[in-house]
Amino acid sequence: MPKVSKSFRAFFLMSLSVGILACLDAIVKIINAQGMHPFEIVFFRNVFGLIALLPFFIRVGFKELKTQRPMYHICRGSMHAAAMMTWFWAITVMPLADATALSFIMPIFASIGAILFLNERSILMRWVSIGIGLLGMLLILRPGFKEIDFGTWVVLCGAIFTAISKLMTKSLTRSERPPTIVAYMSLTLTFISFVPAVFVWTWPTSEIWFWLITAGSIGSLAHIIQAQSFKEGDVTLVEPAGFLRLIWAAAVGYIIFGEVPQIWSWIGAAVIMIGIILLLRSETKNEISASKAPDAR
Repeated sequence: MPKVSKSFRAFFLMSLSVGILACLDAIVKIINAQGMHPFEIVFFRNVFGLIALLPFFIRVGFKELKTQRPMYHICRGSMHAAAMMTWFWAITVMPLADATALSFIMPIFASIGAILFLNERSILMRWVSIGIGLLGMLLILRPGFKEIDFGTWVVLCGAIFTAISKLMTKSLTRSERPPTIVAYMSLTLTFISFVPAVFVWTWPTSEIWFWLITAGSIGSLAHIIQAQSFKEGDVTLVEPAGFLRLIWAAAVGYIIFGEVPQIWSWIGAAVIMIGIILLLRSETKNEISASKAPDAR
């Protein structure tokens, strides 16, 4: 039997993880159709996701909860909770593929934030990639040609919250270990998402309990698989594989809900992908060049 390369495994794992996340999105729509508000779904997804991660916490030890930046962790968790709530809300009011295509703008927002707030280099290729990504977003939105509906605004807000969360994570990695970041993210997401859930609370039926447990479990599984994919392969290989989520979302949305994505969603998403891939390749080349440069010390 031929040996499978690490690059192939990395690409496959990322493809599998985004497929699982597309199924998670479908489960959210199913639960919402049975009368549960997206805010409450977010809470239960985090509860059962946290339970699924308990073996991880036990393995690394609860000493990883020691931190000198507790408030920063809480703020980061708040941003991530807001991102999750807006995303779950958005996919209940618009087709999965259309929402997924628009959400691809998030790395562009993150790049802008990294330049403005983290003092990362403002090089030409970054701004070219940002410009291409924003063009793709405009192709999806087509302002002036169609009304920008509520779901679209919710997706864009969610993309901004996600970008902020990622930038805060980047800042945390400068002083905190990954297990500490994961632990606080899981804990803060659960507690913070409980607050809005209280205002829309309804007790789940036996069938909904099954879907909620499934959502929490496969959500954590997807992120574990995704982390392994980054360990196996380069970012330039793994990140573009994440765009397959649009294919998964379109397939799941059509098979389960009969949703047909707009052609402009595909076109705009393709343009955004080009911008992000160019950015990834440029960053990789810069890292390689820097690693080969002679030590000036």
